[in-house]
Amino acid sequence: MTIPSNPQERFTPFLISTYNLPEEDDRLRTWLGEVLTQFSDVINDKKIGTIAQATENYSGGGWRYKVTGVNRSEFQTIAYIPSLPGPASLPVPNQITIGLTGTPQYPITNVNNQLVITQLYGTASLPPTSVGAGDGDYFSYMPQGDSRISFSMSDLQIIITSTVDLSAYSGFIVINYLRNGV
Repeated sequence: MTIPSNPQERFTPFLISTYNLPEEDDRLRTWLGEVLTQFSDVINDKKIGTIAQATENYSGGGWRYKVTGVNRSEFQTIAYIPSLPGPASLPVPNQITIGLTGTPQYPITNVNNQLVITQLYGTASLPPTSVGAGDGDYFSYMPQGDSRISFSMSDLQIIITSTVDLSAYSGFIVINYLRNGV
């Protein structure tokens, strides 16, 4: 895959916009093969952003708001929770705190006054057992609204609270946020 030459333009198309066709038939066939390979590389392998735990990952979004001359880059990260809240396993029943220390760890690094959260949601999953296909349970939740689970977030911690025992479930909290143009 072709890497853009200008690191400030991370998500621009990787193909040039103008081509000069060779006139000779044998050179034209070779040239077409190379150009079609470039197209397939860009179309098949282009990945704008990835998402990983405790790492800043470009999502590909660029925002301009308030001051339109300032570009803000959008990032994504996740907080993976190997076991959601359950009454038996926690010091505070039905609550987990994800902070700067401990496991799971707070996923956003370098919090500063340019940080703006744009989207926040969670998922919970109870995979099917090996004997009972169809007994899995999967659901998404917002910070508030699902009767089973909710969470609140500040710039230093995430507090997850549940009304039922979800300790057999694992889950994610997906966080999209902005920083000043990078």
